[in-house]
Amino acid sequence: MDIREFRRILLLTFLLPIAALLIVSGVLSWQIRSANLAVNQLQLIDRNLQRLGQAQKLILDQETGLRGYQLTHDEQFLDLYRGHEGEIVQRLNDVEQTPGLSLSQTTRIRNLRASYLQWKHGFADLQIEALRTGKAENPVEVNLQGKAQMDTIRSQFSETMQATSVLRQQSVGVWQERARITRVYLLVLSLLTGTLIAIYMNHQLNRVSLSFQTSVTSLQERADQLFASEQRLRTTLVSIGDGVIVTDGHGLVTMLNPIASELTGWTIDEAFGQPIEDVFDIVNEETRLPIESPIARVKRMDRVMGLANHTILRRRDGTEVHIDDSGAPIRDAEGLMVGVVIVFRDITHEKQTQRILISNERLAVTGRLAATIAHEIHNPLDSVANILYLLRTDSYEEEERRQLLAMADQELLRVTQISRAMLSLYRESRTPVPVELRELLQDLISLISYKIQRAQVTLEPILPETAMVEGYPAELRQVFTNLITNAYEAADPGGSVRVELIKLGDGARVILTNSGPAIDEQTQQNLFQPFFSTKGERGTGLGLWVSRGILSKHGGRIELESPAFPDGTGVKVTVTLPRKFVVHAPAETA
Repeated sequence: MDIREFRRILLLTFLLPIAALLIVSGVLSWQIRSANLAVNQLQLIDRNLQRLGQAQKLILDQETGLRGYQLTHDEQFLDLYRGHEGEIVQRLNDVEQTPGLSLSQTTRIRNLRASYLQWKHGFADLQIEALRTGKAENPVEVNLQGKAQMDTIRSQFSETMQATSVLRQQSVGVWQERARITRVYLLVLSLLTGTLIAIYMNHQLNRVSLSFQTSVTSLQERADQLFASEQRLRTTLVSIGDGVIVTDGHGLVTMLNPIASELTGWTIDEAFGQPIEDVFDIVNEETRLPIESPIARVKRMDRVMGLANHTILRRRDGTEVHIDDSGAPIRDAEGLMVGVVIVFRDITHEKQTQRILISNERLAVTGRLAATIAHEIHNPLDSVANILYLLRTDSYEEEERRQLLAMADQELLRVTQISRAMLSLYRESRTPVPVELRELLQDLISLISYKIQRAQVTLEPILPETAMVEGYPAELRQVFTNLITNAYEAADPGGSVRVELIKLGDGARVILTNSGPAIDEQTQQNLFQPFFSTKGERGTGLGLWVSRGILSKHGGRIELESPAFPDGTGVKVTVTLPRKFVVHAPAETA
């Protein structure tokens, strides 16, 4: 049973008694109306009996006054006679005009009125006039005539009142019968309505009870499933190798798994209800400045976030671990964010491994340059030795000697430059400094020009103007050494390599293009992965991966395009560097 069905049952349960009461009230109103009609009829009959009694009394008063006047001839007795005719006729007319009067009753009233008027005008008025004028006839006969008329009136009054009384008794019987029927109707309707309501309510309550029992069973099953799911979730959180911290919408810790407890140094009970900044204390590896709260960052971005790179977690005991972390919002059924879950892991060993790999790659670059540097230094020194030998012969003029000394100075200067370039490959400043890319590229080209010539590759440097950027010079030399070496090694004998420097308004761009074979898309996707190499045993597979990491650290980027030429050959690598060094550029993941 769904909620709409349940509401419908409640509505019907509420309306059914009201409807039953309305029906009972309607039937009772009808019966009461019938009873009221009977009562009204009874009241009319009682009123008619009262009117007839008043009319009869007035007629008797008139008869009494007439007899007194006949015996005494005293006008005072006529006071009871005079003025009653209109009232008597009015009483009889009121009775005649009563609604619902039968024809026989109406006829009796008319006859009674006619008999009264005949007695009044045909006997009583004439007797009074005769007595006043002294022309009265035999009084006995006249009185007997008057008595006969009055007896007729009395008889008519008696019959009319008796018939009215009978009618009253009938009306009382009708009223009593209707009252009895009303009581029977009330009893029957009450029983019937109560029975129907009870049956309906029992049926609906059984449905609601069954539905409730089903809902309780379903809720119990869901509760069991939820409990089992929660247990599986807790087991999963305990079993996974990453630390998990859950907070509410205000950034207070509500849960952390054992790995998170181990990494942070906080127990579950100690961390509960604490601000996330106290439990998850993170700083930047390089600047040692606090990093934006994960809760604030996820709330601001309102999506799953990979948090800042180069993050160090300061444990409760003061020790530090390198971590990689991410945060995600927790939403309720309406999509509102009610909390944040943070997942992080210890990458200290990975950081150490990465540093070792970068150091090894630097050593590999240095090793590849060693033979070239030795040859580059050997050649100038041979030239200086030859010049010194020639000078010892003392067979040259002063001008020639000066020229030979100038050549020796030039060769020694070249040795100095090569030595300085070699040392700068390892010398690393602690903070970013201005770097002149044109000079840096020229030094690198001078170092490896011998190997490029041996590879029978033509190098075309296009370095038209000075381009200043901020960064770590040793790291940038390592990047461009890798890229130039890869370029001339990829070019076939007789091919070419072009190194072009372009100054930008907000930085600089270096484009290296070689005329070697193109690289397929699948290989391009793997080129910047560690330990992936197309050189076989000659390569470490770390050069491009390390180079991209260094450029990312400088806020720059590296892009590869192949083929680079319309004939389907060549590779073009583009390096873009900002003019200002970005000390910390967090990487974000969606």
